[in-house]
Amino acid sequence: MRPSAAQVERVAEAIVRRLVTTQMLELTAAEDVARARITALLNKNFDEEAEIEREAMAEAAQLVRKGAPGIRREDLDLRRVEQLVKQRLAKARGFAL
Repeated sequence: MRPSAAQVERVAEAIVRRLVTTQMLELTAAEDVARARITALLNKNFDEEAEIEREAMAEAAQLVRKGAPGIRREDLDLRRVEQLVKQRLAKARGFAL
C-alpha cells in the first residue's frame, strides 16, 4: 500500500533533517528544495514499484492460466507466482524491493 502524501513529506523532512544534523549533507540550496527533491524521489520510487506490481500481477495471472509442465493449475499459487515474477522484474530493472 502506498503511503499518503503527508507521510511521504514527513519522511522526506526527517531524512533531510537527519542528514544535515549528522553533517552528512551540506545544503547549497534551501532546505525546502532538498525536501522537495527527496519527496519527488520517494514518489518516483513508489510509482516504479506500483508499475512492477501491476506487471507482475498481469504476468502471473497469465502464467497460472497457461499452467506449467508437470504441475496442475489448481496446484499453482497465484500469490507465490506474483512474488516470483515481481522479484524477476525488479532484478531486471535494477530496482531494490
